Amino acid sequence: MENSAKKNIIDNYIRYYNSFDVNNMVNYLHEDVEFQNISKGNVTLRLNGKKSFTNQAREAVKLFEKREIIITDVRYEDEDMIVNIDYNGILAVDVPDGPSKGDKIELKGKSIFQFKDGKISSIKDIN
Repeated sequence: MENSAKKNIIDNYIRYYNSFDVNNMVNYLHEDVEFQNISKGNVTLRLNGKKSFTNQAREAVKLFEKREIIITDVRYEDEDMIVNIDYNGILAVDVPDGPSKGDKIELKGKSIFQFKDGKISSIKDIN
């Protein structure tokens, strides 16, 4: 798969993510997609399969009034597409033992994508 095709898929995936459009966002995922969220070196969430990912994504949209991923850099290493990102969001709910509704969340991180059959087959979000 060409790098330009991978970039197009990720651009669309993120556009739909930013607009809370889960149905269109998951169209870019392989049925056997693997997802990991890694924070401070620890895996905080692991999902296997498009159905599990879709269910989690539908729950996640309820947490934010606004959210946005901005791509700051892209590079390719072997089968990986590594995307550096700035993330910001405004919480729609209070988080237990954490930030409150209306608080702004800002993170810098990266996402590592892999592809299979023209779809995203693996996502590792690292912050």
